[in-house]
Amino acid sequence: MDKTLKLRAYSADTKSDTARGNLAKDQNASLELTKTVAQLEEEKKKSLEYLQTIEQLRESLKLEQARTAEMVKKKTELEAKIKEFSALDSSEIAKKTAQLEEEKFKSLESMKIIVQLRESLRLEQARTAEMIRKSAESESKVKELTEVLGKIASAAAAAKVV
Repeated sequence: MDKTLKLRAYSADTKSDTARGNLAKDQNASLELTKTVAQLEEEKKKSLEYLQTIEQLRESLKLEQARTAEMVKKKTELEAKIKEFSALDSSEIAKKTAQLEEEKFKSLESMKIIVQLRESLRLEQARTAEMIRKSAESESKVKELTEVLGKIASAAAAAKVV
């Protein structure tokens, strides 16, 4: 009779070593998984913070764009007002220039009249002086004639008396 002996391929020690090795591997894998989950949670937390920051930046950008649009609108309005005032100023300058030209023309006409009046006055003064001179000459002749006449009248009166 043959007896066969059955041997186990793994002994109990080997099995427990293997089980312990598998347990260590499972624990290591579990630790790695826990670390990975913790890292994922940390990354998720950072991502949420980044998303919040992005949203805040978007809101800030919208507000800044609105402010910029308002400033552009105000600048455009100011430029329009400046152009309007410049146009008014130009028309006012044109009016004032026209008024000054008119006043200059009137002044020139007045100066011509003044020169004419001065010339007329000079001529009138010369005529008056001539008339005064002639009047003085006439007066002097009248006095001479009056004296001569007085002498003639005295002589005639003396001749009548005689």
